[in-house]
Amino acid sequence: MIRRRWMGAILLAGAGVAGAFQAPYINWKPVVLPLDARPLVIRQDAKGDGRFQAPRNGNRKHRGVDLAAELQSPVRAIRSGWVREARFHRGLGWFVELEHGGGLRSLYAHLHETRVAPGMRVRQGDVIGAVGKTGNARHAWIIPHLHLEVHKDGAPIDPQTLGVEFAQAHPLLPAGAASDGRGGE
Repeated sequence: MIRRRWMGAILLAGAGVAGAFQAPYINWKPVVLPLDARPLVIRQDAKGDGRFQAPRNGNRKHRGVDLAAELQSPVRAIRSGWVREARFHRGLGWFVELEHGGGLRSLYAHLHETRVAPGMRVRQGDVIGAVGKTGNARHAWIIPHLHLEVHKDGAPIDPQTLGVEFAQAHPLLPAGAASDGRGGE
């Protein structure tokens, strides 16, 4: 009897843990991380908070995550797909948008350069660009970072639903420093 209760507790605990890692919106296959750096650190400096849904000017919300990285670090496709866009945008700077099928898209912004062109097929893990400081991230007070967005059926979703854990603050943020929410997308 004791053995049976113990096994039941293990099964229930295991079911709870498995559910915690399941993406709430999509059934992602395992992904390749977009940057080689470990751990992946969310940008948070005196001028912006890089978390998903962080407040922005004009009652806007941040549509992705900003991952702090060294300038010109390689940026990798998190999943296989094809290139929808690879161009310059005033706010995003140089960016790449990938279509993965099933209504899933990923967008990589503020790149130093893109290494793909619209219509190209990319494999998971392929280098598609390099970290830069373009668009809204060009200002001296914004640290270099990759802006990563994931969309399901046109709506932005938290990239952490992919099962990837990010640190919540960049180590360059002084203790007690507050973000003014200006961002840099």
